[in-house]
Amino acid sequence: MIDEAASPGPVGFDRVYRAERSAVQRHLTYLTGDRSLAEDLTQEAFGRLYEIGAEDAAALRNPHAWLLRVASNLAYNHFRGETRRTAREIRAGIAATADTEDILDVRLALQELDPRDRAVLMLRHSGFSYAEIADSVGLAAGSVGTTLARAQRRFREVYSGSKSGSDQGSDRDVL
Repeated sequence: MIDEAASPGPVGFDRVYRAERSAVQRHLTYLTGDRSLAEDLTQEAFGRLYEIGAEDAAALRNPHAWLLRVASNLAYNHFRGETRRTAREIRAGIAATADTEDILDVRLALQELDPRDRAVLMLRHSGFSYAEIADSVGLAAGSVGTTLARAQRRFREVYSGSKSGSDQGSDRDVL
């Protein structure tokens, strides 16, 4: 049986929302680097929780974990959409300035990474501890360092390969 605190009804949902909203939004802010986007994705995650109702009791046994997983997946879906948008912008010749080119190069490099590696990089460079990263992406705490090192190495490879010709010699430290 589902307890009242996890129940999708108005009282139970309100309790879960009040208890978890800030944690989910904070997680998404660190993951996306965009507070406004994080607010939107937080609302979408809670909308999905409300929609599933009592039909998926397993998801409601631990609303915190379920919400973080759904929120992360929503962010990953957003990143995938950004990859397609960035590719369209490049084809359309929108990348007009050096700063815009750098931003596009970083976006493209991040999009080439495995979603979990991208999340680990973004969380670590947003100030999360290894334990927080492990909890957020579902890794064993002892695996975070290895995953992070591999993600950084892969990012550097992809980023250096995607740099436009005019800025190839830059010594700027990126991740």
